[in-house]
Amino acid sequence: MSTSDEKLPLSVLLFHAAMQRRMSLADFAAVLGLSVATLRSYLFEAGSRSRMRSKTVEQMAEILNIPANEVRERAELIPYDDQLFSEWLKAHMQGRFTRASLCTATKISDSAMKNYLNGQTTPDPDNAIRLAEVLDADSLTVARLIIASELRRRGVELPSAPRHERTVPVEPMPEPKPEPASTPTATTVDGATPTPKSDTVIDEATINAYNEQRLLNLWRRLHPQGRRATLTYIASLLAEGM
Repeated sequence: MSTSDEKLPLSVLLFHAAMQRRMSLADFAAVLGLSVATLRSYLFEAGSRSRMRSKTVEQMAEILNIPANEVRERAELIPYDDQLFSEWLKAHMQGRFTRASLCTATKISDSAMKNYLNGQTTPDPDNAIRLAEVLDADSLTVARLIIASELRRRGVELPSAPRHERTVPVEPMPEPKPEPASTPTATTVDGATPTPKSDTVIDEATINAYNEQRLLNLWRRLHPQGRRATLTYIASLLAEGM
């Protein structure tokens, strides 16, 4: 039986209840009087919930604050197919957190975070609630994605979600476009800016300015004694012309 529009599967509600209590699966299993293996089978294996004992059903009903018969009804439901948790996590980190910074913010080990991102494992409820809080995500959505991902990993075929219930993927932030490289201005061997090429006629003033700049650059490359000698020679020419 697939998920109805009104009801979430028991597995999602149980996982979310553990998240709200900030408990690991081991601690939550102890509250229910179950072994961790049994709780994991109820959460992540379709069909195993039909074998729940009456006492277990009553304990779940008390924790979830719903009638016992509703526990059995919801036990038959499985979540809709959706994003893998690893894909969801990467999308919500995009442009906001690196793996290292998210580990620091959530106090989750780097090895565990690496496994979440690679899709090798999903977080226990205590780590899932930390991720939901730091990433500012709906905790019930996180619980549903984790349960769905674990069921898919075990080969369970999940029903397609109605359009209005699908998780909207987070669009990754666009990469900034690099600034176009400016074309360097070509220079001649002596360091002067070359005469500009143009289809128009270059006036005499432009040519003279270019020649003066070229001569100045050549003079600057002379040895200091050569520069002084050049200035002395120019001064003598100016004196003769006066």
